[in-house]
Amino acid sequence: MDNIDLITKVFEAFANTSDSRYVYLTDLKTDISRWSKNCVDKFGLPGEIMQGAGEIWAKHIHPMDIEEYTRQINAIFSGQTDNHNMTYRAMDKTGEYVACTCKGQIIKDDEGNPIYFAGTIDNHSIASEYDHITNLFTRFKLLGHLRDLKNQKKEYNILFLGLCNFAQINNIHGYEFGNKLLKLFGERLLEYVKESSAFMDEKEASVFHAGGTKFALVTTIFTMDVIRDIYRDLEDFCRHRITIDDTSIAVNIAGSCAHVDNFDIDEHTVFSSGLMGLDESIYEKHGELIFFNSTGKSNHDKIVIIDTIRNCINNEFEGFYLCFQPIVSSADDTLLGAEALVRWAKDPFGNVPPNEFIAWLENDPLFYDLSIWIFKTAMRTWKEKILPNNPGLLLNINVSYIQIDKQTFRNDLIRMLDDIDFPAKNLCLELTERCRFMDLEFLRNEIIFLKSHDIRVALDDFGTGFSAMELLINLPIDTIKIDRTFVMDIENKKEKQYVVKAILECARNLGVRSTVEGIETDSMKNVLKEYGASTLQGYLYSRPVVIEDFVKLNLNGLTPPTT
Repeated sequence: MDNIDLITKVFEAFANTSDSRYVYLTDLKTDISRWSKNCVDKFGLPGEIMQGAGEIWAKHIHPMDIEEYTRQINAIFSGQTDNHNMTYRAMDKTGEYVACTCKGQIIKDDEGNPIYFAGTIDNHSIASEYDHITNLFTRFKLLGHLRDLKNQKKEYNILFLGLCNFAQINNIHGYEFGNKLLKLFGERLLEYVKESSAFMDEKEASVFHAGGTKFALVTTIFTMDVIRDIYRDLEDFCRHRITIDDTSIAVNIAGSCAHVDNFDIDEHTVFSSGLMGLDESIYEKHGELIFFNSTGKSNHDKIVIIDTIRNCINNEFEGFYLCFQPIVSSADDTLLGAEALVRWAKDPFGNVPPNEFIAWLENDPLFYDLSIWIFKTAMRTWKEKILPNNPGLLLNINVSYIQIDKQTFRNDLIRMLDDIDFPAKNLCLELTERCRFMDLEFLRNEIIFLKSHDIRVALDDFGTGFSAMELLINLPIDTIKIDRTFVMDIENKKEKQYVVKAILECARNLGVRSTVEGIETDSMKNVLKEYGASTLQGYLYSRPVVIEDFVKLNLNGLTPPTT
């Protein structure tokens, strides 16, 4: 077999392994390329074999991404670099732009001469059934599987699992180490299914990555005794038998499980109940396996609230409203902007704080609808009530990993800015703590895209889940927001003073601004001002208030900038 035949067979082996991942291979001497057929079909390319494919593909790249794309491709073909890694928008054959991540590598011969350029293109508009870190089914596949079992009226057992101390491990050992841990845990969980695969159909037991550090095992054949044995073995494995890159670590796990035989409840109730049980295992039972009631009766109040909130979202966001908390300059208390915070109130529940429902809604398909409502309402309110008299004030809005990971988010955000005619320079997106579980390169490219539209980006909760310095170093963010738990009683605790001072100095040296949350006293303000914090936020200035009260606060208290 000659080299051409070998290369052809290798290409064919990889070209059609996924509907959403395409493969390309370019002969650098002839500039003749071969591309996956599914890519050719999706984007309406001339054929699988093309000459000058780089120029052909460039015609599909969004005008705002073409300059960087051209720069990187030119660098490849001129020999300036050996690899290519970029997320951009490409137009498919229907005229729609979809988000793609392209990765490529130069292949050299024995003398070091470049001969091929090969790589992959991931189409993020096609929902993948598999998580790219763990290679397990995703939570969307999990929900679909639970829905199928409900419709087929099949009883099943479900086990939810979580890694309790993952954040600390991730911060100590690094992002890639954390990804390897997630993959290893998923592989271990999958082994229990494979060991029994000779005696059952593969659909009788399936493993899923349920999002973040959570996993799920769904089975119609494993008894509860088997589930208990699996959990005990996983506990032992995680505490004593995990070694990654020659580093041994101890991982604490939590678990919740249930037997589901009520076909009147939907898959979202089972999922939410399982996560509630998992939280109970983590925060109240120190990792003990919790048996939750899949109907939600053991967590009745929370289930009722979540169900009511879901109905309110569908009923034109009934009961939802926004509050705004000021952000001020540490130098002179000048008002610089505010963070928009969602609230919900409805009889008989009264005012329900966001920590009671946001975490659960993040895993619900309706959460994205709520997030769009928050964006539209906050920007319209800010434009109408604040910007006419204070055009320099910044509006901060929280963004979760669920939003960023959604392939339509980019276009949805830009469309909202255009429709509302909201100045992008007045918008700052606060990436919430769970964004750390996303692919770092993908997240970096998303931030670059946002900043190319003059949108500012902040890392929220810095000092908790986002405390890993590699994120500060590798992500091109504008601001870090130091969590209030990091600065409580900082006036009296030297350890906190040393750490916060070092973080602020590091950020300042990297050209990144800082906001410290939770400022409640003048003494706290003075300490953080001395350490060089850029801006401050907390009850010392104001609690989160509705826009009418914020305007009064603006006029009667804090001083807005003149420009």
